[in-house]
Amino acid sequence: MRHTIYILLITLALVSAGCGSKKGGSGGGKAGNNGGIPPYTDPTDGTTPSTGGVLVDMFLTNKVALDQYLGWTTNDPKNFKVNVNIQKFATYSKTGGGYDYGFGGYVSIKFSDGTSNFTDTFSSMWQGGTNVVKSNTENHKYNLLSSDYPELGGTVGYHGFFEDTRVQRMVPPLYGQPIFGGAVILVIDSTNDLGDGSGPTSGNGSVWFKNYIGQYPMGPLPSTNCWFISSGPYDCRSWKSGNGVNTKKSIYPDNGYVKLGTFVGLDMKKAFNDEI
Repeated sequence: MRHTIYILLITLALVSAGCGSKKGGSGGGKAGNNGGIPPYTDPTDGTTPSTGGVLVDMFLTNKVALDQYLGWTTNDPKNFKVNVNIQKFATYSKTGGGYDYGFGGYVSIKFSDGTSNFTDTFSSMWQGGTNVVKSNTENHKYNLLSSDYPELGGTVGYHGFFEDTRVQRMVPPLYGQPIFGGAVILVIDSTNDLGDGSGPTSGNGSVWFKNYIGQYPMGPLPSTNCWFISSGPYDCRSWKSGNGVNTKKSIYPDNGYVKLGTFVGLDMKKAFNDEI
């Protein structure tokens, strides 16, 4: 998904000016069949908490999925890692007792290809501005740490939407140019809990992606995050229910999401900033 996002001439200028810094010459000239551009290493726009959270190795599903995610063809990709840096924004009382917790923040995907290192960061943070969503509490109502996911038999799991941070919001694309970008869903479907009341210590899961690819879009990506958009090329919802999302329908994404890779042994305390 990487891609990303507005592949217009003005976007290329924005990228070089302030969206990130290329570290490694082989990445700069790559372009896929759709005109995608590679991710950048450690973006410097202030949106990426690169020192927070925790890294874990990611085991790639296959190279086909990676190249689809990127929008360009890799040569010798390796050293895949995921950084998870999320915090609690909401507590929701459940009808039958107990609580669900809305967590979000940032997920970064890192890898190397040849001599170049790449990082792509996704955010679930409220965008403010002309937004139908009014707070981070509301923005994270689908990103739940919950024991109600049907596949997990009452054990705790998590999934959440995260959107590419290099989307140029409210900037109209040039007529006839494709627009790139998208979202990932982080899934944690098993955890290790010592039963001492301190919560889960480690978790296993997966990262799923879905790209935006739209010709002649009707307008720019709005301030509202894509999981609140109910039609058009920017609708990144999974578990659709009317104009909303039934987030407890499944722990695993549907609606065209592709599994990029899996991970084991995520340090839950560090990933969730000691809030579980």
